[in-house]
Amino acid sequence: MTARLPIKLEKEPLIDAIFEMRFSNSSPASEILPGLLFGKLEGKKSIENLPASQVPKPLRDVDPKLQFAPITRLNWNNYTVNIGNRVISIGCNYPYSGWIKFRAAIIEITSFLKDIDILQSINRYSMKYIDLVPSNNIEHQISLINMDVSIAGHKLKKEAFMFQIEIARDGFINLITIVPSASAKLIDGSQREGIIIDVDTIHDIEDTPIQKIINDDFHNKLNSLHQTNKAVFFDCLKPETITELGPIYE
Repeated sequence: MTARLPIKLEKEPLIDAIFEMRFSNSSPASEILPGLLFGKLEGKKSIENLPASQVPKPLRDVDPKLQFAPITRLNWNNYTVNIGNRVISIGCNYPYSGWIKFRAAIIEITSFLKDIDILQSINRYSMKYIDLVPSNNIEHQISLINMDVSIAGHKLKKEAFMFQIEIARDGFINLITIVPSASAKLIDGSQREGIIIDVDTIHDIEDTPIQKIINDDFHNKLNSLHQTNKAVFFDCLKPETITELGPIYE
């Protein structure tokens, strides 16, 4: 475990940040929440339908791949709110505005949910950060990651692969996905190539009334989720990789 975590990196590898909440619904949330949030949130806003909206609701309800698919998107300032009938996710657009601002946006959006009767209960919430560490050589990309993989007597050195594992920590499930030889086109039009480190920190809970989740302690719940995700990410990197990214400490 990394003993000391940087507050930021000079060479920021982050390309996406997403908070997600899954729930049981009593009404078609994807039809009601976008208009509700559009009226409540201040700033630049727009609403658009997503491809899953073209799939009939009875088919979405029985297909596990579509049950949590977003149907409608609300674009709000520097954030993207995707809404399905059982899910809402809040993404921070590139460039990342920082945890304090992102957390404030999450709290503002979710605060409107607890006072309406659309959502019955929460059964999961999670925080996902996707980083792409630059490198154009797969052997070098593998050397950046704190892992040692052998299979069938062969040690992974420069072969194509995709690696995924679930690690329990701090009461959360951390789903880690490593993908080398990846590329991403950023919102500013620039292209980045390297190795992806995708950490999804998940809190699975039994159906719980939304008022017991989104309350005065919600910011502490978010901080715990974020801190665990951050620690897992840095534990995925070798010390020399962190040094190369230019860590800044308090």
